[in-house]
Amino acid sequence: MKKTGKCRLCGEVKKLSFEHVPPESAYNSTPVFFQDSENLHDKSSYVYGKRKRSSRGAGGMYFCVSCNNNTGGWYAKDYKEFAEIGMYVLRSRVYANKYMCAEYPIKPLNVLKQILIMFVALESSGYLIKRPGLKEFLMEPENNNLPENIRVFAYMTSTIKLRNALSFSNMDGYMRHFGEISYTPFGFHISIDTPPINKPYCEITNFAQFVYNEKAKIILPLQYLVPITYFPGLYK
Repeated sequence: MKKTGKCRLCGEVKKLSFEHVPPESAYNSTPVFFQDSENLHDKSSYVYGKRKRSSRGAGGMYFCVSCNNNTGGWYAKDYKEFAEIGMYVLRSRVYANKYMCAEYPIKPLNVLKQILIMFVALESSGYLIKRPGLKEFLMEPENNNLPENIRVFAYMTSTIKLRNALSFSNMDGYMRHFGEISYTPFGFHISIDTPPINKPYCEITNFAQFVYNEKAKIILPLQYLVPITYFPGLYK
């Protein structure tokens, strides 16, 4: 299934293909129901208050065939390994000091790039990919120059309902640019150009310090959070 449109990663008008978010191999191969901004906020829309169904899993026509194939080959399999460990931890409920603490033998840079690929795919305005240096960081596998104004955080979750890649909001008395993706076993929070909100996240921005395809054993204390709205940063 292909259509012509602007690729959200490279920015070129090409044939688009279905981009799974997260990767299909990371527990995203079965039909899902979800709600986005149109379902929740646009009262003039015929889908307001309803849910959308994606028969192929969560995702959409976001990237051109080339970007889809390239990023899938560079990063998706490494995210799959990360998700598999996370799913085991989630099901086993490995707790330490109220957090699910476990060791992840992963390729940190590759995993971080896949997470950011997911945010770029879901962010329709282009604000995120226009951050200076981000496109190069994602499209050049060995590039580890993550823009300093982007910070990424993680937590554990068992929801696949909330997918708001970018929000602009006054929270804690400060106008913030942030986004969030929730899909079992992880939730990811991104802060762009502004300080992060005060929530019990585990920051993984330092994954950018590793070399492409370098494997490392990373200990992550991830708190289990249950998002309660489409809006990022609010949990039970």
